[in-house]
Amino acid sequence: MPSINCLLSSLLIAFTFFTTLTFSATLLPNNEVEALEEIAETLGKTDWNFSADPCGGEWGWATKNPVKGRKMLSLVAAPTTLFAMLVLKTQNLPGSLPPELVKLPYLQEIDFTRNYLDGSIPPEWGTMQLVNISLIGNRLTGSIPKELGNISTLANL
Repeated sequence: MPSINCLLSSLLIAFTFFTTLTFSATLLPNNEVEALEEIAETLGKTDWNFSADPCGGEWGWATKNPVKGRKMLSLVAAPTTLFAMLVLKTQNLPGSLPPELVKLPYLQEIDFTRNYLDGSIPPEWGTMQLVNISLIGNRLTGSIPKELGNISTLANL
């Protein structure tokens, strides 16, 4: 009869193996990939690779050796969420700010610094739990929507 220590050790190893396997195989759900497709269209972003997992760090989602200050895409996964931050700095994006960001329920930070985005801030963003929004160096017009006042988590705009 195996000792209790041997049995517990085996269970711990099995649990660690299956937990690691489960977390490493996590992919972004289809509905969030579809939301990213809509967001790309609104932004005028044409070089994302939708056949690859956005959180996998593959080409078409992440730049291996980006030019200093230029970020192609950062999707940062948090332990309890799919991703929490969307960073698109200095991409020369010609579109407008995407209201479709509301379809990414765990998004906490948005950084569209130094692009050519025009229009106004979507009032729909007021329903999100954002902490940081950076829109420096764009061609935005209009006033800040009053709905952004509903974001109790917002620390920086």
